Amino acid sequence: MATLIVMYTLRRSGPHLLGPINRWLYASFAPKEHAFQIARREANKRGFAPESGRLIQIVTDGDLDLDCYAKRYFPEAIHTIDVMHVIEKLWTAGECIHPEGSRELKRWVDLQKKRLYHGAVAKIVTELRCQLDQTPRTGPGNKGKRERLTNVIRYIEKRIDQMNYRQLLAQDLEIGSGAVEGAVKNVIGKRCDHGGMRWIKERVEALVQLRCIEINGHWDAFVATVHDRLKADATATGTRPRLQSQSPAPLPVVLDAA
Repeated sequence: MATLIVMYTLRRSGPHLLGPINRWLYASFAPKEHAFQIARREANKRGFAPESGRLIQIVTDGDLDLDCYAKRYFPEAIHTIDVMHVIEKLWTAGECIHPEGSRELKRWVDLQKKRLYHGAVAKIVTELRCQLDQTPRTGPGNKGKRERLTNVIRYIEKRIDQMNYRQLLAQDLEIGSGAVEGAVKNVIGKRCDHGGMRWIKERVEALVQLRCIEINGHWDAFVATVHDRLKADATATGTRPRLQSQSPAPLPVVLDAA
């Protein structure tokens, strides 16, 4: 699975943040930590080094590996869980309490969403635990309901400090990862995810890198760099340059893994 970064800057104007400015994409099938190393390097280039004191926000889908690397490479950043991923979990829990498609289910989820946006996540957890206690351990479908409720409770409790949506909205910061979801469809989905396609990571890596270069507006500079490098190699070795190779290049590596 690829890791995709969408980085941009927001410029404050009064109580609001304007942007995105200087949007930049990076996608790779290398280890997740590699992507965070690239993100840290690019943030530093933009003047957002750890000692800069400038506000950095990271929005993810709640993956625990991403949380680990965010703390390692961006300890100064605000880490936010995409609110839509949390709402999906609430629907999963609600379907263990009320019939799927019912008005009762919609009203229940709407109430939890209000709590979510108003900073009352603890109340959501309390209600879910009450519902879990009220669900018998035996009976048709009860084992699956209890498992799903337990999984949702654990998901929220592990990430409760990353769901400060009321405060984030007051600061006009991001609460969703829509920009990333759109970039995944544009960078990877439109080119690499069609019927009959089969890829190995090393070959699709080159393709997604090229797509990112084009989307970032660096295509002409990239072509010029490749041309100059091939010309220099041909001059130095006296051989005819070739862009094609029989074997793909290896995936990028983690530079300083602990």
